Amino acid sequence: MQEAAMVRPELIGLDEAARQRVRRRIAAKGGYCGCCGATDFDVGDALFLGFLFLDEDHDAYMIALTCRNRECAKPRTGIILPEKDFLTGESVRRGASAWRSLAGHR
Repeated sequence: MQEAAMVRPELIGLDEAARQRVRRRIAAKGGYCGCCGATDFDVGDALFLGFLFLDEDHDAYMIALTCRNRECAKPRTGIILPEKDFLTGESVRRGASAWRSLAGHR
């Protein structure tokens, strides 16, 4: 029997609509894998950065990306986006803004 992967409580799971918005932002910015140059990524969870790093904007999130090229030697990377670029409506209500309020951001 496989053990369930441990999920960190500070990570924010994204719904498919939010993942699609992240993919559109990657494409708009001309994003590509720094290792192999591929432009297709699986989009993972988000981590609120505004309270972790003083030099980040108060609404900054790091979104996990995995290069979909099976030959890529270093497939894990990420993109930093503001909340408004990928979280809306239900995504925010499910807990994303909770981290901002705990950190003292409104």
